[in-house]
Amino acid sequence: MEQPFISVIIPARNAGDIIENCLTSVKELDYPKDRMEVIIADGLSTDKTAQTAQSLGAKVITNPKIRVVSGRNVGFQVAQGELIAFSDADCTMDGEWLKNCVKYFDDGKVGGVGGPNLVPDDESNFSKAVGLIFDYAFFFRAGAPTGVFNKVIESRAHGSNVIYRADVLRQVMPVDEDMFEGEDVVMNAKIEGLGYKLLYVPDVLVFHYRRATAKKWWHQMYRYGLGKVLMRRKMRGTVSFTQVGLGLAIPILVAFAALSAILEPLALLAGLAAGMAVALLSAIMALVKTKSLAVALNMPLALLILPIAWSCGFLRQLMFPTRKPGGD
Repeated sequence: MEQPFISVIIPARNAGDIIENCLTSVKELDYPKDRMEVIIADGLSTDKTAQTAQSLGAKVITNPKIRVVSGRNVGFQVAQGELIAFSDADCTMDGEWLKNCVKYFDDGKVGGVGGPNLVPDDESNFSKAVGLIFDYAFFFRAGAPTGVFNKVIESRAHGSNVIYRADVLRQVMPVDEDMFEGEDVVMNAKIEGLGYKLLYVPDVLVFHYRRATAKKWWHQMYRYGLGKVLMRRKMRGTVSFTQVGLGLAIPILVAFAALSAILEPLALLAGLAAGMAVALLSAIMALVKTKSLAVALNMPLALLILPIAWSCGFLRQLMFPTRKPGGD
């Protein structure tokens, strides 16, 4: 039986230092080369992203609006596949990434399949700490799963590792290009609203490089906060209580500190002690999980940045609404 034709769409901008690793992993996939195409949606790169991609056999198209969401839209416009796979330039793919996804589409009600976004072994220690935070976020309803489960579950997947039926995407795309973050969450919600299932499976894997420095992690969480407000305006049910709580973290902490100083100063000390306990616990959990003291030492800083940066972005978008805060 002939395998379905799959289009792999990867938005990229100034990814010249990483695109070769990504596309080399795609070229080495255990999937018939005549049954797949690779499309790079290039966001007006000023480096050699486009040239490198072309030299590795990818079809390069221009993404004039630069953002990831617009790259997926323009890529889908030219895609010929029965299945559409989305990923990112900072990912590398497991050799059986596409081969393993196909069987799940035997069920006609499955609209999309995603799986784990694992941290590569050669990541920085700070990035590995960030990866652990993403793993834990799912259990607090603050994000989609990223780790490996030994079973298939119905859950939305990240845009860096997801494969959809093309005929399903035609019913929900193009995605709103003002959604600079969270467009995949809104799109997945629409797909589920059409009655399709989205599966998170253990054997469809990519390796996703995380933010390697505190500055880059801050920027990512700030944009996540901005994006959550836009998501909430776009579609109810796409933002969880935990995500709203993160967005209000700064005013909650300020109110707690002010009330404690006025009513009960010891409560402020208790709050600081609780924060230190959380930081210590996060470091211990990281040490147990990774067996690395360096990762454990990075964990408290990564955890501290998350609510503060997220809340800054959330409050900025809430109080000073703008749908165009800047490019990706």
